[in-house]
Amino acid sequence: MKKLFSLLLVLGSATLASCATSPATINIPVASTANVAVPAAASTTARPARGEIIFAAVGFDALPDWATTDVHAARLSFINSCTRIMALADNAFLAPRGQYAGTKRQWAAACDAARDTSASDSQFWTDNFAPWSIRTSAGDVGRLTSYYEPIVPASLTPDAINNEPLFSLPPDLITLDLGLFDPNLAAKKIVGRVSGNGFVPYLSRAEITVQNTRPIAFAKIGDALTIQVQGSGRLALPDGRQVRVAHVATNGHPFRSPSQELIRRGILPANGAGMAALMHWFETAPPELAREVINANPRTVFFDFTEIADPNEGPKGTQGVPLVASGSMAIDPSFHAFGVPIFISAFNGRVAVASAPFTRLAITQDTGGAIKGAIRGDLFWGTGVQAGIDGGNVNHDTNWWVLLPKGIDPTLANPL
Repeated sequence: MKKLFSLLLVLGSATLASCATSPATINIPVASTANVAVPAAASTTARPARGEIIFAAVGFDALPDWATTDVHAARLSFINSCTRIMALADNAFLAPRGQYAGTKRQWAAACDAARDTSASDSQFWTDNFAPWSIRTSAGDVGRLTSYYEPIVPASLTPDAINNEPLFSLPPDLITLDLGLFDPNLAAKKIVGRVSGNGFVPYLSRAEITVQNTRPIAFAKIGDALTIQVQGSGRLALPDGRQVRVAHVATNGHPFRSPSQELIRRGILPANGAGMAALMHWFETAPPELAREVINANPRTVFFDFTEIADPNEGPKGTQGVPLVASGSMAIDPSFHAFGVPIFISAFNGRVAVASAPFTRLAITQDTGGAIKGAIRGDLFWGTGVQAGIDGGNVNHDTNWWVLLPKGIDPTLANPL
């Protein structure tokens, strides 16, 4: 009982600390229930729905290259998301945060229409949705990166080549949803463990070893890092089988980019630290230095095996549905609900081998440790080596337009 009482005291302190260090959080009103309907009336004045996002109604002709953008992958991805949306109560918001997206009832018709093969992909979107431009007080330019599902050689036991562990979920790791203690902290979580009579941060990457945490597989250090960064991957085992490892939790520490660490040390140039260069460096670096660099990122991802029922199907994202190449995207759930279509215009590549400007329509289905902000996305590029090469060329400035079922007005959600 004393330990439990102490833990509750620590949780209360953590909640207050979160409010003190994240002033934007306490200024964003969040409904105390998920069963409040969003008004569907039109609004002539666009204003922030959450204190951060500013919406404005536009036509599809305002979306750059809409007519030539391939929107089929997004439709397939949206159908996947509808399985989760339609499982909600009729008046339930799609998420406690991102209430601008409305309720399950307001998405039902669009989810039904998505499977109607008589309508072309473009017609489906224009018949059922209306676009809204997104901006914040800082402007309308955000950042887009990309991730993929790697396939790497691995072993279930360590050997001379595969000796970097991928760890299973530790039994003492606890993830706490602070929204249960304060609705203003919905979607905010802390990770830690009980130590004595207190609740403390979980072990850092350097402190997690095979002596205190169970490994589920082993790979080369660079390949293991790739799976950590991407959040999931397929392991090619010595007997020819492939198994998928999927993210189940992190140790709660902030993500620090190994590429940025190599740039900071002067080992790689700022415009030449992409995934290919990073992997090549780990292949040739002295083991002690490689360990220093990888441990400079205190964040660790824990994994579990999942079945590959269909080799053509992507891994599951945070929403719990399979990701679709070029049709699924990771976002910050502090701002957006899952299942929302976002039209992306990517330009001004930030890396030396950046892709040319491009447009996509993608569905919000995943999250990532480095994906923070209202116009910050990570586009799922697919599975395998080529997806990794192509996706590694995506690091762009971006403009966003959110597509919402007709009748939803995001400017009326959570009025200030």
